[in-house]
Amino acid sequence: MLLPSIDVAPLAPVLGLRQDGDVGISSASDLLITVFGELMRPAGGSAWTQTLVAALGLLDVEDKAARQAISRLGAKGWMTSERVGRKSRWQLTEWATDLLVRGADRIYGLGADDHPWNGEWLVLLASVPETHRPLRSRLAVQLGWAGFGTLGQGVWVSPRVEREREAAAIVRDLDVEGAVLFRSAMTDIGSPLDVAERAWPPGPLACQYEAFLSQLDNPAILNDAATTRRLIELVDTWRRFPLIDPDLPRELRPADWPGDRAAREFAMRRSAWASSGADWWAAIERSFE
Repeated sequence: MLLPSIDVAPLAPVLGLRQDGDVGISSASDLLITVFGELMRPAGGSAWTQTLVAALGLLDVEDKAARQAISRLGAKGWMTSERVGRKSRWQLTEWATDLLVRGADRIYGLGADDHPWNGEWLVLLASVPETHRPLRSRLAVQLGWAGFGTLGQGVWVSPRVEREREAAAIVRDLDVEGAVLFRSAMTDIGSPLDVAERAWPPGPLACQYEAFLSQLDNPAILNDAATTRRLIELVDTWRRFPLIDPDLPRELRPADWPGDRAAREFAMRRSAWASSGADWWAAIERSFE
């Protein structure tokens, strides 16, 4: 099985974006990837088939659909399996583990970095002719995943200069001709905040954060199974935001940005529920030994 190289494997499968750029309702496979990242990888990266089925069962995924999702992701290179007696045990691949680690950094780190911005921009000049629409669309989607916004006419910007390697990998992977990537600082003409609002209009994203906040329930801990379900649902919802939020430095965000409140609420609930999730997972694993 030929897998993408670790250096350029896109985070979209972890973060929840389809190849057409749409963020839709989670499928059984989407939910299973969330289980991989939140429960399976922290526990060692392996699990019985029955454990994975039970985890999806918490989310009302039927047994048949759960097993199909397991087989599908196994075929795509997320896991390998081995027979242990009459049962199967699955192990995350190196490729999948790398995706999950990088995805976790982006998901859990969203809104958590308050380091002062030094005013430096990462600028990409990458113009794709109208006659190459599929390439233009793929470039736009993948740069969006990497946190870039467009100023038009093939000019892409990001204040996250540490994503230079990721941007370069995208350009090389798509074989975009004539692309130029460099770092730059603004002069006293123009406002960085105006640039940010042009590249990433804040209104639609603010509405999505407000909707997320309005749907949060009481963070009280229930029994392990119920709390694990809430944990998976919480992370599965939150993992979409890094795809649509470039995680701008505080200096480039509007005042009283709802994303800050949403990040605090997400972190508080995940921290409160994580141990129940780990306990539930460990108990289910033992029950199938």
